[in-house]
Amino acid sequence: MRDDPYWNHNTRYHPWLLKQVPLSARTAIDIGCGDGLLAGKLAGRGLAVTGIDVDSDIIAAAPATTGVSLEQADFLDYAGSFDVVTTVATLHHVSLRAGLTALRDLVAPGGVLAVVGLWKMTPRTDFHYFPVVPLIRAMDLAHRVSWPSARTRDPVDGYAEIRSAAAELLPGARMRRRLMWRYTLLWHKPA
Repeated sequence: MRDDPYWNHNTRYHPWLLKQVPLSARTAIDIGCGDGLLAGKLAGRGLAVTGIDVDSDIIAAAPATTGVSLEQADFLDYAGSFDVVTTVATLHHVSLRAGLTALRDLVAPGGVLAVVGLWKMTPRTDFHYFPVVPLIRAMDLAHRVSWPSARTRDPVDGYAEIRSAAAELLPGARMRRRLMWRYTLLWHKPA
C-alpha cells in the first residue's frame, strides 16, 4: 500500500487480507503482528483489533495505534473469539496441525480466517513455480524490499501437506499458491 513505511513479500498481501473482512465484522486478531502494521490497517476499517506476537521486543517497539491492543502472547495458548483472524508468515513457525487448530478455535461463528503463509518448496514438487523467480526479483528491486527485525524460520511443510491438513481441519477452506513464495488460505467458520 502506498503509505506503508516499507514493502516486502508479506505487506504485498495486506490488500488481499483487508478484502476478506466482512462488513459485519467488529473484532479482529492479527497473529504474529510484528510491528502492528496490518493490525493498524484492520483498525482503520473500524475494527477493535488485538495484535499478538511471541517476540516481546518487537511488541515493545511497535508504535501505538488507535483501536489496536498489542500483546506479547503465543497464539497456541490464546483464548478468545474474533470475527476476523489474520496471520502472515506465522503458521510455519509452529506445528501445522496445532497451528491450524488454534487459528480455527479463535474464529467466532460466522467469522473469517485469512492466512498468508509459506510452504517448503522443492524442485520436484514446485518446478512450475521457478520460472516466475525473475519476476519476483524485479518486484523486489522496484520496491526496495525492507524487513523489520523479526524471528524467522524456514517452512517444513510442503504445499500438499498444508492443503491436506486444511481440508481436514478447516472444511471448505480455499488455498491458492501466490507470488513471493506465499500461499493464501481463506476459511469461513459456519455460523
